[in-house]
Amino acid sequence: MNRHHTTRPEDEIPFLQKCVYGTGQISNIILALAIANLAPFVLTVELQVDAFLVGLAMGLPRLWDAFTDPVVGYLSDNHRSRWGRRKPFLFVGAISVGLCLALMWQMPRGWSEMSYFWFFFGMSLVFYLAYTVYATPFVALGYELTSDYHERTRLMGTMNFIGSFAAIPMAWLFAITQWDIFDDGVQGARFLAVGLAIAVIGLAMVPIIFLKDPTKHRFQKQSAAEKAITDAVPKLSFMAGLKTTLKSGSFRCICFATFAFFPGLILIQNFSSFLVIYYIYGGDKDASSVLIGWSGSLAAFLGLAFIPLVTWMGTRLGKRQAFMICAGLALFGTLIKWFCYQPSMPYINLIPGPFIGIGFSALWILMGSMMADVCDEDELHTGERREGTYSAIYWWIVKLGLSASLMVSGILLNVTGFDEALGAAQSDTTFFWMRICDIVFPAAFIAVSIYYIYKFPLTEERVYEIKQTLDSKKAAAETTV
Repeated sequence: MNRHHTTRPEDEIPFLQKCVYGTGQISNIILALAIANLAPFVLTVELQVDAFLVGLAMGLPRLWDAFTDPVVGYLSDNHRSRWGRRKPFLFVGAISVGLCLALMWQMPRGWSEMSYFWFFFGMSLVFYLAYTVYATPFVALGYELTSDYHERTRLMGTMNFIGSFAAIPMAWLFAITQWDIFDDGVQGARFLAVGLAIAVIGLAMVPIIFLKDPTKHRFQKQSAAEKAITDAVPKLSFMAGLKTTLKSGSFRCICFATFAFFPGLILIQNFSSFLVIYYIYGGDKDASSVLIGWSGSLAAFLGLAFIPLVTWMGTRLGKRQAFMICAGLALFGTLIKWFCYQPSMPYINLIPGPFIGIGFSALWILMGSMMADVCDEDELHTGERREGTYSAIYWWIVKLGLSASLMVSGILLNVTGFDEALGAAQSDTTFFWMRICDIVFPAAFIAVSIYYIYKFPLTEERVYEIKQTLDSKKAAAETTV
């Protein structure tokens, strides 16, 4: 059994600084959930846009990230300024994405179906470009704040604990658009988007202004002499860096595991919501929006409550073992959903939420911590710190899965016979196949995710061996200067 290591005082991050970094995660969560929690309801339920077109409008722009994510990651890795390499990107990205979030929901009634599609699709392209400029450097910054195996897990635990507070109200976006103060759900979405944009920009400024970046001195503007020394060290080109990143077996395990877990559940998100609206509540949007809100909030709240447990499990049992246990609980929660769609007892639909919530807690805490370990392994082989490139490609692969899931989701809905114009008058056969899809697909994907984490090679012992080697190299380099 591997020896359990103790974090050195110099590798610890003060708790207040962890909270400062975590505040930026609230913005990240709002941006990640705003589209998914508004688009299906505003476009499909309110504006009667075909579910397949909505899936395309939500999914295709994520393919745009195939180009923007790696470029932004590479640029931030190699950027030099008086503020370091990440914060200038965070500042520009936060303001840009906030403005895009507000503008993309300013749609009036009366347009044609294709007009709604093209407007939302075009705005989504701009939104996701701005989102990348903020999110990729933000995630990379978290990977480099500490070099300790366990402190990384604690940092990710604190960050996700704070960020998870945003997930609780985000589950109520649809319900908020139905408030009586708005003429309809479309107007509600317009006002709500402006409020979310203000929150995103304001909260993102907290880490930009107050976070102490321990690596900043290494990535500030250099004198001519310092630049000449730096340029003498060979660096990976953009394409060579991509190839090296993708060759990493450790990195591929994390990508495949996340690719399976997260998009696998997103694939059936619309199924779950539409089953609540049309199967459980017979098309009653007001009543169903409340259950959807409670369901999302309960999952988010209990996911938040489980974060200290997941963090403790990660530091005591190991990151791999902790994830497999939590993902197993999420698999159980997915399977029992079949028994929880009961029109006579609608609120038993809340039961699977806590089990799935702990799986998501483990995903975001432990994958982030394990990605930082992968960056250490990469530095051992390349001599460079490329957190931006790794975070960009990681999230691009996840977004690729998300994009495919959103597009396939619309196709699957149509295959089941779902017709948004019928509302609650869907056939019994349609509801049956919607429930089958709602369970089989995510269960299979979660099982795949567990398999790839089982194969992940970076144990605690191996990570500390890498850290010791890197520390020795840095010490030797400093004595020769």
